[in-house]
Amino acid sequence: MKIVRDRLRLAGALTLASGQSLSEVDIAFETYGALSPARDNAILLLHGLTADQHAAGPPWHEKGRAGWWNQAIGPGRAIDTDRFFVICPNVLGSFGGSTGPMSRDPATGRAYGMRFPVITIADMVAAQRQLIAALGIERLHAIVGGCMGGFQAFEWMSRHPECVGSAVVISATARTNTHNTALWSVLRAALMSDPAWNDGDYYDGPSPDAGLGLLAMTGALFWMSREALHEKFGLRTIENRPLRYTLEPEFAIEEFLARVRRNAGAGNLDANALIYLTRAIDYFDLSREYDTVAEALARYTSPLLLVSYATDWRYPSQEMNEIREALEPRSVPVRHEILDSPIGHGAFLYDFNGLEPILRTFLSGDFSGGRGDRPT
Repeated sequence: MKIVRDRLRLAGALTLASGQSLSEVDIAFETYGALSPARDNAILLLHGLTADQHAAGPPWHEKGRAGWWNQAIGPGRAIDTDRFFVICPNVLGSFGGSTGPMSRDPATGRAYGMRFPVITIADMVAAQRQLIAALGIERLHAIVGGCMGGFQAFEWMSRHPECVGSAVVISATARTNTHNTALWSVLRAALMSDPAWNDGDYYDGPSPDAGLGLLAMTGALFWMSREALHEKFGLRTIENRPLRYTLEPEFAIEEFLARVRRNAGAGNLDANALIYLTRAIDYFDLSREYDTVAEALARYTSPLLLVSYATDWRYPSQEMNEIREALEPRSVPVRHEILDSPIGHGAFLYDFNGLEPILRTFLSGDFSGGRGDRPT
């Protein structure tokens, strides 16, 4: 599989939803496979909150991570790189090389830090639209996104439906909910409580690893379901040792969370970027500029696959179903698959077996399977 890592400098300034602008914008991205002569086999893959553009392949450097969706992308896999040209951009404001808080502000020569303007999901899509145009692609075979990537997919469907041949949205809803906004507020407070955060100006000093660790520990509790945690750890002690009656870590779940905390500070995440990305999710509401979700998607007519998980309490199936209900009266080919997995929200990343045949079939052009909810 051919993998290319690249970066595009957008032409001119990017005006943001807030009314502010960025004078210089880079979008880092990776591609997998080859673009067809007709330029009609491109799939735009949109990543979630803590991922980046490295969706497939081995780590790029010593501290790097393997591709976050290796099991889905490659020759003969559900996203078959013998057939498709996959583009995974790093979102605006993130920590994988696209312009964000850790980038140099051309006006000062220093990292933006918290002087970076607030961004939205719509701003991310505006930058991606320029990337796709620069690659000479007028219409994508498909857009695929999960979680925050699903929000971006909805924005594409609303703002650029003429560019979308089909779409797959996993574990995302038409808007964030109050509970998620509350959780993001707690996680941002955890980051900002670390003295090393230094009001966002830590790029020339120690990283706020303590805050990142606390964020990761808390995040693990709502990226995994209650059932998944119980099945994986239960109340087992570390290495099944006898109880010691101590305030030191005693149980396997505590050891797991300690490991999560250590890994969060290993240079894989950027605190400021997480603050900005979670804020972008707070602002996401597909119907904000319209009266209804149906109006927001009024121009979208291409096939759509919605996938939710019965155990995902962050973005529940019943809330995702709002999209199906908005499109069906216009006879748009839409199906909503509700899958069972004990993992919950992160199942599309860590329990891929249930999703694999559905995704493969849809991307191959088979949009059958009936309408409405299809528990499997």
